[in-house]
Amino acid sequence: MNLMTSTIDYSKMVNTININPPTSQNPTSGGERVMRCAIYARVSTEMDTQRTSIENQIDLFREYVAKENWEIHEVYTDKQSGTTGNRPGLKKLIEDGKSGLYDVILAKELSRLARNGQLSYDVKNICDLNKIHIVCLDNSINTLEGNIQNFGLFAWMYENESTNSSRRNKAAKRTKANRGLFVGSTPPFGYYSDEGQLKIREDSTPEIVRRIFNEYLNGKGMDSIAKSFTAEKIPTPSQTANKCNASPLWHATTIKNILNNQHYCGDLVQNKTETLSIVSTKRKLVDQEQVTIQKDKHEAIIPKDTFQAVKKMLQTRTRTSTAPKKHLFTNVLYCEDCGKGMWYKANQKGYRCGGNIKYGDIFCSNRVVIREKELQHIISDDLKELVDSIKNEHLVNGLQKRLNQKKVAVKDQLLRIENQTAKLRSRKKNYLDMYTDELITREELLEYRKQTDKEISQLLTAKVECENKLVECQDDHYAMDLGKRLNDVSILRDLNPKVLHSLVSKVTCTIEGNISINYTFVNPFEK
Repeated sequence: MNLMTSTIDYSKMVNTININPPTSQNPTSGGERVMRCAIYARVSTEMDTQRTSIENQIDLFREYVAKENWEIHEVYTDKQSGTTGNRPGLKKLIEDGKSGLYDVILAKELSRLARNGQLSYDVKNICDLNKIHIVCLDNSINTLEGNIQNFGLFAWMYENESTNSSRRNKAAKRTKANRGLFVGSTPPFGYYSDEGQLKIREDSTPEIVRRIFNEYLNGKGMDSIAKSFTAEKIPTPSQTANKCNASPLWHATTIKNILNNQHYCGDLVQNKTETLSIVSTKRKLVDQEQVTIQKDKHEAIIPKDTFQAVKKMLQTRTRTSTAPKKHLFTNVLYCEDCGKGMWYKANQKGYRCGGNIKYGDIFCSNRVVIREKELQHIISDDLKELVDSIKNEHLVNGLQKRLNQKKVAVKDQLLRIENQTAKLRSRKKNYLDMYTDELITREELLEYRKQTDKEISQLLTAKVECENKLVECQDDHYAMDLGKRLNDVSILRDLNPKVLHSLVSKVTCTIEGNISINYTFVNPFEK
């Protein structure tokens, strides 16, 4: 294999940094500042039957905002339970609030923001710290008017209501399950639910289930089955169920879950798990005597003897070997084309793209093998060359001039990033206006916003890197400190893990075998 070094990118590695841009001033014609409002609307499920829908909530808010003469910054929505804080809309609402993008949150009632006491107080505390007001139309809280005395009462009331509702729902589901009705949210792959009765789908999915069982019985592993299904572009169970963000990739865990699912031999098995509490989405296994099992309740896709044979094979073929050894470049070396980590393969004595190994050429065509020793030498040689440059008195004398030139370039780059970010934020507001004027659909609005948020996130990451480069360019002792950090490298024969992880943040490899190295420092001699 021909292993070459490409242009090296020296970038500063930063774990986290909080960027809080100053709140923009938006005066009215009279010189008064317009109140920027963030609207939050939520329903519990996609099929919510509560008295208000998201659209009705938003219409109510627009009337309120128009009356108060406020400006709508953005409308944030969720379609899931209010007992958990892990909601995309709520998380984005909090993130934008911390960035100073609005002044007040408007919600129909406190339960729309949170249905558990701790989360209610968490949201309130975040708003207090960032000087954000909360106005709920149920009068549970209105900080603009100083109305916070009933906040605790409403928070307790809504959590208690959720607890009672959860208890009633569990009891109702268990009663239906005891009557032999399917009560799950998503039927098993290959089936559909008709008024609580599982029936075999009239498409290719039942045959896919039979194929999984047959191929496993014939000795094919779960990883191999998943890889071949992905290559054949067979829709995954998530895609078949029309779930949001469904992946087209089959996984060994998906195959394993199907092989272990007793529904496929005609038995109805329910109430195996339950949520830990109303404030947690995590589930726990219930005692075996509480599990509802009813034999031969629906048409089987797999014969019982086949299911039992597979069950025995799963027990005997369970992997008992120890975890694979972690090699020097594990979690450091990545494929440039698909972004997946590269795995060390002992039989090839080198690293290969994990995406290609797991999913095949349909996912990533990078089959190049990177030898560990060769990669060590490339990085060591490059670091030693930098050490020699720093030791060269003639080059060091001109270092300040080089750093000043780099500082100007970095400042220009920062300005471009800030301008581009401002344009994207303006574009997001335009999309909201277009949706309000019914020029685009809600689905188009969500898609446009998702793409714009992704671009803004990339720009913010680039901004952090530039800001840290700028700090180093302004440090008079930078070259001396860098020389001390690299001093030990010049006498090393082999690159050890301690030196590697302290100086190298990421290494990427292309299909052609070209290597890019991202260091944890800025190279003052880089052109």
